[in-house]
Amino acid sequence: MITYFLYARKSTDVEDKQVLSIEAQLSELRSLAKREDLEIAAEFIEKQSAKTPGRPHFNEMVERIQRGEAQGIVCWKLDRLGRNPVDNGQVSWLLQQGAIQHILTPERSYYSKDSVLLMAVEFGMATQYVRDLAYNTRRGLRAKARRGEYPGPARVGYINNLHTKRHDVDRRKAPIVVRAFELYAEGQSRFEDIANFFSDNGIRTGSRSGSEGGKAWSKNRAKRVLTDTFYYGDFEYAGEIHHGTHTPIISKQLFDRVQAALEMRGRRQKAHKDPQALC
Repeated sequence: MITYFLYARKSTDVEDKQVLSIEAQLSELRSLAKREDLEIAAEFIEKQSAKTPGRPHFNEMVERIQRGEAQGIVCWKLDRLGRNPVDNGQVSWLLQQGAIQHILTPERSYYSKDSVLLMAVEFGMATQYVRDLAYNTRRGLRAKARRGEYPGPARVGYINNLHTKRHDVDRRKAPIVVRAFELYAEGQSRFEDIANFFSDNGIRTGSRSGSEGGKAWSKNRAKRVLTDTFYYGDFEYAGEIHHGTHTPIISKQLFDRVQAALEMRGRRQKAHKDPQALC
């Protein structure tokens, strides 16, 4: 008599949006096992993508199958077991060798003697689906960037508009960012001073609003803001420069003044580090 493991998996990835929840899968699979009078030795619940190898519960199930604790698997669909060539090949090999004698889904059964080719085709389709999805996602993001819409999280000074999927000016933080550019353009401030200026005005790491909580910015993060072309209207994405459709909060002239001040400070620091006579 064959003993079975029940395996249910769902991740938060896009390709799993149409897959039943873990609870729904368990309910359906338990009913299926009861109708077929199957002996279920253990249930494995995975909340992780199968795009890459390394799922802990899947690996544990495979190890226990190799030890002979079960000879069958009940799952919602074959792609629940794997969406990558490594895990797909492992399941196929165990089926061919007889370590797995039967894989049962609500739609069909897979046996070692007659389902190897069918399984290879279905596993291949699942893997190709993930590859196509990743390619189409990247292509869509590049197209969005070419329309002038930055495909990423909002910079400080902007907020993500969930309705329009665009970046709107943050009325509270934008003036602080503008003032930071102005301070550095005056030539008397260091990156540490700008980082402290942000902190004093409630802009900190991990702090969404107000001045409470969060950590002060590092000087490198302050530098990233002061050298980011997004604030005057342009941005880089996937190695290309695009003119954004978002509202700039500083002028190109102010940005250039900041870059000139940055270059001047860099020259002074380099000159200071040059070897001195008799030192």
